[in-house]
Amino acid sequence: MHRKYLGDSYDAVKRMWQQILSPWAPIFAVSRFIPDDLHTDFTRLTGIEVVYEAVKGRHSLLNDPDVGIRLPGRANQSEGKHISIDTIASQVYQPGVACVITFDQSNYRDEGSLKGQRILKLRELARQRVHSFYYASHASFLFSTRSTATTKLLQGRLIRAGIPKARLELAR
Repeated sequence: MHRKYLGDSYDAVKRMWQQILSPWAPIFAVSRFIPDDLHTDFTRLTGIEVVYEAVKGRHSLLNDPDVGIRLPGRANQSEGKHISIDTIASQVYQPGVACVITFDQSNYRDEGSLKGQRILKLRELARQRVHSFYYASHASFLFSTRSTATTKLLQGRLIRAGIPKARLELAR
C-alpha cells in the first residue's frame, strides 16, 4: 500500500468487508503490507486496525499486497507487493483465524485469463486443505477458510449483505 493509493475504490471495498464481517469475525490488517506511516490513516478510512502480533479471539486477517497473490510455482514473493499461496494457507490455520481475505490484482499476461489464474490459485489452496472463493470484481479479493461450513457461512453473510452470488467465484 502506498500513500498515493489511499482512499481509492479498493479501500471502500475493504471498509465494506469490515462492516459485513465485524459482528462475526473482526478484520485486522497484516502489518507487512501497510507502511508504518499509513497505519492511522488506513484504519480511519477502512475501519480495519493494523496488527503486528497474533490477535486473541475469533477474527479475520486482511492481506493487502500492492499487486496480489503469486501463481502456484512462482518463487519470488517481493516484500509488500506479493503474497504466496503457502503464506495464505499457513495464516488460515493460525489460532483464532476464521477467515483470511487477500487483495489480488495480479495478472500474468503469459498465463491465460484472469479467471483461469484465479482458478489455479483456488485449486492450489484446495490441495493444501484450504477452502476458498473469490469476490471477482475490479477489486478482486480471495476469501480463505479452514472448513466448508465456514466458507458457506461466509458466503451467506456476503450474499445477505447484497453481494450478488454471481460475484463469488469458486474452483470448478
